[in-house]
Amino acid sequence: MRLAYIITVIVVGTAFGICFTSCVDSDDYAIPPVPSTGFFKETFNKVTKAEGEAIVTSPWPKISMVSNFDGEVEGVLYSDKFGMIDVRRLNGTSDIAKKELFLWFPSGRESSLTIDNINLGKRRKLVLRYNFNANIYNSDEKSNTNKLKVKFNGVDLPVPDIELNAFNNRNKYQGVLIRIPDEILKEISNMEFISNAESNDRGFRIDDIELLDDYPYE
Repeated sequence: MRLAYIITVIVVGTAFGICFTSCVDSDDYAIPPVPSTGFFKETFNKVTKAEGEAIVTSPWPKISMVSNFDGEVEGVLYSDKFGMIDVRRLNGTSDIAKKELFLWFPSGRESSLTIDNINLGKRRKLVLRYNFNANIYNSDEKSNTNKLKVKFNGVDLPVPDIELNAFNNRNKYQGVLIRIPDEILKEISNMEFISNAESNDRGFRIDDIELLDDYPYE
């Protein structure tokens, strides 16, 4: 009996260890070797209306109607050439609400966030990470992280193919992590988040856009 018990403990422990190792989300920012903070981070939480008024309720302002982005102190510029993106917040205790302000890309519309004049200097081995949410509430609703396109210095980046559903994306964010090839980096760079009308099926939210350097590439 004791031998059978020991074997059971070993088998269960091994299975747990395998699951723990393989089931961890590779975009979980708490897992090394991804640093906790990058050299550039936009949280949107300091953004106000142009006249300094806090953003607390609808009507939600567009990118051109707000100021005080985190990156402004470094001369970074923010724009939406289609004039469709809102700066919003949600009430409540959900993951999205607790992170305060975010950007909203409306469904069925062309919209594009451009972040320009980013001073990279000689930094290399960069990764881009951000929080993404599709407006999913019902069990049969699905979307994908790759429906929001990302460009860096005009070059398309390989956005991960992660299915979003009511289990992993309702009222919470999915972390997205993308490596940026050294050959497309410039001392002064830009990036663009593009929502095409035909691919934005739910309405998208993004938050906490961050650039990290010296990422340990495999």
